[in-house]
This record gives sequence, structure tokens and C-alpha cells, in this order.
Amino acid sequence: MCRNQTRGGAAGLPERVHTGTACTRVRARYPEPVTGTAAERRQELGAFLRSRRERRRPQDVGLPVGTRRKTPGLRREEVATLAGVSVTWYTWLEQAREIRASRQILGSLVDVLGLDARETAHLFDLAGEATPAAAPDLAEVPRAYRLLLDQLEPNPAYLVNRRFDLLAWNRGAAALYPDLERFPAERRNILWLTFTAPAARALSEDWERDAAHAVGVFRAQLGQGVLDASITALVTALEGESEQFRRLWQGRDVATYVPAGWTLNHPRLGRIVCEYAKLHTADDGRTLVAFLAEPGSELSRRFTEAIAPDPADATQRDDSNTKGRS
Repeated sequence: MCRNQTRGGAAGLPERVHTGTACTRVRARYPEPVTGTAAERRQELGAFLRSRRERRRPQDVGLPVGTRRKTPGLRREEVATLAGVSVTWYTWLEQAREIRASRQILGSLVDVLGLDARETAHLFDLAGEATPAAAPDLAEVPRAYRLLLDQLEPNPAYLVNRRFDLLAWNRGAAALYPDLERFPAERRNILWLTFTAPAARALSEDWERDAAHAVGVFRAQLGQGVLDASITALVTALEGESEQFRRLWQGRDVATYVPAGWTLNHPRLGRIVCEYAKLHTADDGRTLVAFLAEPGSELSRRFTEAIAPDPADATQRDDSNTKGRS
């Protein structure tokens, strides 16, 4: 919950937030960046707020409908009162005056106007702010994504969010990273694996290079979202566990992902030289990562063998079934 705060806006007008006003947090996205001049962005922000205000019904926020409303939706003074700002200040915001809304006020407007996750991301982007991130949802992965991961087998592939949390993976990834399923859910994360799992570190031919690249790509992809609470919590925890991570993070280097070959030394599969590909999903800030072997290649055969059922396990199941019937 947001507490009483008074923040100075442009033109010396304070923005007041009432105690108990909720700052809604939504899943982090990759919204299209808003371009244009500052004045054009303010115009678009004002128009967007006005359109959402006119869509919002009085009964949606607990107000009587009445019979004397000349305009659809909520009045400006109603939005201002519910958001905890002055009517003049909110009017100026819709009129694209040269004022700036704080993140806290934007959060209040999200609640009052009933914005969904996509609209919230658009509002914050128009206002020049990073979209607030929610606590990561590690369980909700659309079925289509899981089917895609299965279709990529025997190639190892997994799905991550902006925090690099592992959301889903196929049998190939489980074979490539044996520690994956042994990590607790809250630490099932590429950065946790990279910096705290010795088995994952041993896979890399040049761990220092790969670790620095991972941290640099992580920081670059976050952009303004680097200040989100869920990201800060992850970084703080990792800095407490790994001096190498702390050093790299404090260096503030950024890196760009470039499709390229990838080399790993695996204790079971041997030396792996494959293509490494990353694809961003269209709408929810997730990334598909895949290690690809040429179809019909010797590496593809090894990947296939790695995910094949263990004959010993099958024998044990058959023996158990036989005993159950006897």
C-alpha cells in the first residue's frame, strides 16, 4: 500500500496521495517505446487518460449514476478526488500542460481508471516511467508455449521471464542442466544457476566471459525496469550469495545478445558445439532460449539419447506392475 506522500510536480503544484491508495503492480512487459517530442507525448498521455476516464462508469468506482451527467464516464473532479490529486492538477495533466506525474500518482490512476496490464504499461511508457513489475508468476505458462518446448526436443529449450526465472523447460534442458529440478522454485533462475551452482559453472568453457555476458544482457534488457522491486530483491539476494555477481553488477556493463554458436562441456554428453537462439514472445516479456543441433547430426543423436527413457527405469516399472497383479 502507498502511504501519505506529497511530491512536488512541475509548476510547483503538489501531488497528494491519500492513505490507503493502492499502487497496482502489473507483470513487466516489453511495450513499444513511445517516440515523438515531449509535447507530443504529453498530448498522447492526456488523450489516453481522457479516453479511459470516459470509458469508466461511476458505478465501477462506487459512485451513484445520477441523471444529470452530460458526459460519458467519470468527471475530471471525480478522478482527481479518487486519485488523491487536485482537480486543477489533473485537468492540466489531461490538457498536456508541462507537468510530470510521479510513479505513485500513475499507480493511483491505474486503480481509479481500472486499467489492465497492457494499458498500465502504455500509461507508464507515455509518462516516461518504467512499468512496475509484479512478483514473478512462476506457474502460469500458456499451453502453447509448453507445446512449442516439446516440439523443439531433443534440442534443449526453456522459457524465462525478465528476471531470468525459469518458467518452463523441456526434457532436453533438464538433461543439459541436471541441477535444474533440484533447485527450489524461488531460485530456479539462470543467474542463480550461473553464480551458485557448481555443476552449471563447470559446463562453460570460459565461465568468466559467459557470466559477464549474462549479467550485461540482463541489465540491458531491463532498461528502466532495473529499479523494479522484484528486480532489486533478486539482485540483493544474489549479491549476498556471490561476490562475482556483486562485482559484475556494480560494474554496470551492458551487453547485446547476438545469435551465435555456443560451446559447453557436459559430463554426460561430452563437448557440445551448437547454435544458441533467443526469441522474445510477442506480448508478455518472456524469452524462449534454445540450444540447436543440426537435424541428423551426431549432436542431435546425443541429444536424443539424453532424453530417451532409461531401460532400467522401464524394467523397474514392469517389475512393480507384475508384483501388483500377483
